[in-house]
Amino acid sequence: MPADAAADMSLSADQVDILIVDDLSDKRLVLQTILQDLGQNLVLARSGAEALREILKREFALILMDVNMPDIDGLETASLIRKYKKSAATPIIFITAFADEIQTLRGYQLGAVDYIFSPVIPDVLRSKVKVFVELHQMQRRIREQAEERIARIQAEADRKSVV
Repeated sequence: MPADAAADMSLSADQVDILIVDDLSDKRLVLQTILQDLGQNLVLARSGAEALREILKREFALILMDVNMPDIDGLETASLIRKYKKSAATPIIFITAFADEIQTLRGYQLGAVDYIFSPVIPDVLRSKVKVFVELHQMQRRIREQAEERIARIQAEADRKSVV
């Protein structure tokens, strides 16, 4: 296998899912364009309800979510996301054109790790997202190492019990 192919395989194995939730297609496109250079799997949702369906399908390293959306707004969506065990601790960055102190406080109470004001500054967004991607990858590696160690210990115990 060529070195490039091996590098591509390790990159894709380390790839994480990032959920982008915004009711406006142009904003989703802007966020997607800004973040595509990070080489991660960007999942786009047009509403809170669509975001909740995506949450049921997979684990996300990070959720970028518009606060002001019709039907289920970002704060209500975050509240519902927190009710699922597998997404209860998923970091959420809210993106908003405006936020008052009460809305900001509510967002942080729901587990927001940050607020970014729109229009976003591409380098700032990429930098913040990259931190959460790296943190998620590190947690994944630690979890995999722990599982491997448990399997080795179990195999050793099984082998000893046969003897």
